[in-house]
Amino acid sequence: MHDGPEATDRELALMAANRRLQDRVQELEEALGVLILPPLEWGLTKNESRLLGVLLERELVTKDTAMAALYRDRGEREPELKIVDVFICKARKKLKPFGIVIDTRWGVGYSMSAASKAAARQQIAASAGLGVAA
Repeated sequence: MHDGPEATDRELALMAANRRLQDRVQELEEALGVLILPPLEWGLTKNESRLLGVLLERELVTKDTAMAALYRDRGEREPELKIVDVFICKARKKLKPFGIVIDTRWGVGYSMSAASKAAARQQIAASAGLGVAA
């Protein structure tokens, strides 16, 4: 494709549609909570950060919701559902020293208490230099 004066109308329309779709994906990721930037000292991987973001935005995160946040935007084949348990286990270990707890809702999924969410949001905001976030 050309991105100059010689670009055809069709190419320009496709580029505009692509920009709109990229903007919409970003909006959806923000709504889902997958675009958080946790403090470096937490040592979270990208996938652990995405899961934390989803947990902060929802009362309950099912394994299916977690898989959607982790893999469905990539168009790749998804690993086994058990991978969610692995990421949660690793994230719990990293977050516990910071007063952030991820609870298991047996047979349903995962959640965080209001206190853990508040602690996480406060530390995320502080690390970003934004002050306290509610």
